[in-house]
Parts: sequence; C-alpha cells; structure tokens
Amino acid sequence: MQKLSGFLKLVRAGNLFIIALGLSLFYYLVVLPVHRNILQTTLVPFSNKEFVLFVLSVVLLAAGGNVINDYFDFELDKEFKPGRPLAQGLISLDAAMYLHMFFVFGGVGLGFYLGWNNGNIHLGYLYVVCALLLYVYSAFLKKIPLAGNLVVAGLSAFVFVLLLLFEADYLRLIHASHLFESTPYAFAVLLEQMKFYAGFAFATSLARELIKDIEDHEGDAAYKIDTFAVQYGDIAAKWLSVIIMAALVSGLGYYMFIFYNSGAIKDMLYLAFVVTVPVIITIVMTVIAKQPKDYARISNMLKLIMLLGILSIPAFYLFHQTAA
Repeated sequence: MQKLSGFLKLVRAGNLFIIALGLSLFYYLVVLPVHRNILQTTLVPFSNKEFVLFVLSVVLLAAGGNVINDYFDFELDKEFKPGRPLAQGLISLDAAMYLHMFFVFGGVGLGFYLGWNNGNIHLGYLYVVCALLLYVYSAFLKKIPLAGNLVVAGLSAFVFVLLLLFEADYLRLIHASHLFESTPYAFAVLLEQMKFYAGFAFATSLARELIKDIEDHEGDAAYKIDTFAVQYGDIAAKWLSVIIMAALVSGLGYYMFIFYNSGAIKDMLYLAFVVTVPVIITIVMTVIAKQPKDYARISNMLKLIMLLGILSIPAFYLFHQTAA
C-alpha cells in the first residue's frame, strides 16, 4: 500500500486527474455540441474508445515528465524534500527510469496511432517534441530563469491545442468533401473556446511555477538551480507572479464583458465570483506572503483556481441548456 501511495505521489496523480478531466469536459461539452448544433451531424473526430486513448496518451506523457523530474531532483529532494517517493526509497532510481521510458513510449506510441487513425500520422511527432521538452526541462531548462517556467506553462496550455489539432485536421477533411459548408464557422467557435482555456491554463500554470520557485528557493540555490527566484530574488518572482495573475484577471474581465453584452449573465457571474474572485484573493495572499508555508498555500490556491476554471465548462454547458 505504501508503494502504491508512493507511485501515485511520484506521477502526481492529482495533476493527471485535472488534465484528464479538463480534456474530457472540453471534448464532450464543447467539441461535440459544436458538431451537433453547428455541423448538425453525429460524425466526430474520435470514437469514445479513441478519445480514451487520446486522454491516456496525454496523461502518460505528463506522468513520464513528472517521473523524470523527480529522478533529476533525487539528491536535492533527499535533503530538502525527504517525503518524496524516490528520496524515501519507496521507488528505486532504476525503477523510476523504467517507468519514465514506459510512460513516454506508451504516450508517443498512442500519439502516432491516433495520428495515423486520424489521417495525419505526423501529429505523432508533436508527442515526440513534448516528451523531449519535458526531459530537457528536467535536465537543463529548469536551471535557466523563466525558461523552465514557460515550458511547463506552455505544455499545460498545449493539451487543449493538441486536441484542437486533431479536430482541425478532421474538419479540414470533411470540409473538403463539400458536405459541411459550415465547418469554417464551427472551427472558429472551437478556436475561441480553445484560446480561452489554453490561455487560462498558461497563466495559472506560469504564476504557480513562479510561486513554487519561491517556495523551493533554498534547495534550488544550494544545488545551483538558477530559477527566476534564485537569480533575481523572491520579491521579483513574487511581483512577476502578481503581474501574471493581474493579467489573468484582465483577461477574465474581457470575457465577462462579452458575456454581459451577449446576455449570458449566468456565465458572467460564474467567471466573476467562482473564478475571478479567488484569483484576486490569491493576488492579495501573494502580496502579503512572507514565509515558505504562505507560498505553499498560494500554490494550492492556484491549483484550485485551475480546477474552478475547468469546471466552468460544465457550468456554461448547463447554463446554455437551461436557457435553450
């Protein structure tokens, strides 16, 4: 039981669940309704089985990235985070490397299969790029101020982009058949939704990465991991994260204005009170934070905000269903 707990902690099962949940809600409550309501067809890019494989492919890559990150952080974690599974000895370094290879090859293999099945096997190469970025991040990029943060935030956003790339390829094929002339409009609707959720994921992830750098400052400095907080100081990292969160509030305000003008008052209220208010509270928490435990709370708060943002998908879907 202890080894199972260690395994779940190693792959960061909570983060993987958020990824799977976000992709599933986006596909079933955003993509499929566009097919039904705009294209007026039951034809879809993935069968249920294929979509499960798509989510699994993304989760496997993310799990592989989490494992290799702990692998490279082994010595640091032994001293500063002894509760991590590798540092505790619950999972050996050799087993961790084998797990990493299993996850990466499994995710990339599924990516090529899905690309081939979708009529564009080249989509599989995107999985290779993501796997390499996760490895290079753990080995090198996390030691460069902001570089590692931007990679992690970018990959967090890319999961929605990747789903839309499969969708875009499918829409291109059916549009070429001249059976569905409304495909450009359908894609425009999906693109706007993707920009909202990918942008939200990017901003919250980037702010959280900077907060985690402040939290881990002592260990990173000791092992010469030159994060933004180590290079420029905790105060600079704190205010950069505040600026990012303020930009997020501004972006949410833009969408709230659109919702208000279009009469989608429930959507506006959800964004205002369920998402934006917690972000503002987190900004205040960040401004007054002083101790590592304060930054740990802020990191958890940002993870909660990610979840609340994802849950806007079923909320908006239900609002529109009841209004119809």
